[in-house]
Amino acid sequence: MRKVLSLAAAGLLAAGAAQAGTLTVANSDIVLYGGVSASFDWQNNDIFARTIYPNFNAAGTYTGDSNLANTFNRDNFHVSTFAIGLMKKADANSPIGFNAAFASFTVPTLVASSAAINNAGLIAAGSTGSFQPWLAYVTIAPVEGLSVDAGLLWNKFGEAPLTILNQHYTRGILFTGHPVLYAGARVNYDAGVAKVYVGYNQGGGLRQGSGNYVANIGGTNIDVGYNIKDAFEAGVTADLGMAKVGLHTYNESKGRDLYVACVKADAGVAKVGLEIDYTKLDDAAKIPGADDSAWGIALNIDPVVAPNISVPIRIEYVDNGDGSDIGLTGTDAGTFVKSLGSGVYLTGEGSTWSFTITPTYKPTKNTFARLEAAYISTDKKVFVDDKENAKDNRTILAFEAGFLF
Repeated sequence: MRKVLSLAAAGLLAAGAAQAGTLTVANSDIVLYGGVSASFDWQNNDIFARTIYPNFNAAGTYTGDSNLANTFNRDNFHVSTFAIGLMKKADANSPIGFNAAFASFTVPTLVASSAAINNAGLIAAGSTGSFQPWLAYVTIAPVEGLSVDAGLLWNKFGEAPLTILNQHYTRGILFTGHPVLYAGARVNYDAGVAKVYVGYNQGGGLRQGSGNYVANIGGTNIDVGYNIKDAFEAGVTADLGMAKVGLHTYNESKGRDLYVACVKADAGVAKVGLEIDYTKLDDAAKIPGADDSAWGIALNIDPVVAPNISVPIRIEYVDNGDGSDIGLTGTDAGTFVKSLGSGVYLTGEGSTWSFTITPTYKPTKNTFARLEAAYISTDKKVFVDDKENAKDNRTILAFEAGFLF
């Protein structure tokens, strides 16, 4: 959990503040920040395209075909991050501030490659390869401790959208069950002993799109794409001395009700982070006959190795619930719908576990080079190799180097 609870508010600034430059524009101090990274990755398998968007005809019959091609490259070079931002904090002398970051980036996850996520249109705000605002909001701070952010926001838990803000090259399984980013407004209050926030948004984040299809499953229309129009968020964070804790909830109208608990502590020999997620689906989003909830846990360990060397480890476990046994017409339809599990995660029915290790070298405080090996195993065959053979596991090897400013 590299991106702890403050990154959503600070954006790239949290990673590059020490190197950020100050501009004087219209008598205001504006901070310039950003980063660039390049990467190479290899994967043996990728997400089975129909797992993301299966194809149903107008009559609600599953055809067995996918809306997406299963073809993919095993090895790829990327400009994994190019981001530049400007920020002006709101304070007593200037109660209105802003934070805006333009970026083009890849979003590799353990479950699916960046290409698969973007080709499927899973992020309604657009393709992450497009250079556009991915964080942009205005802050109004009328009194000390109270502020209101409005614009394009990030959720205040889990991993960050941009690779260079995380300890790992790939995003974990839990990340794929988060909204990640959305347009809305959020009220923040710092009470000293704790910080609280509440917010409202209209979706637009990861798997919050217009719903590429509405499947008729067992006579019920299911918006598998989570066509979110309204969502509410709230949370509280506190520094208890021995550990930092956070409790968050994110409630989508006709979508997901997500509950997140985070703990981070420095044990001396290692920094340790724990995240527990529980998601329950509203009636409009659940598959008839399938479980309507899923849960997952992520353990992050960053042992002390040397001042400029770290070896962060991420271990995740997810229970995606049981699938539906309802009868459907069409090619292996019933078998396929059952294999989806609850549909909260793209990991299929049953349990999934993963392991990621990312040895990282930082020659200076604003540069890094890292290797990564990641493995994920699922109960169902939700992956496919380059010969279109279904698989129940995926391996990713990657190298990335970057510069922050």
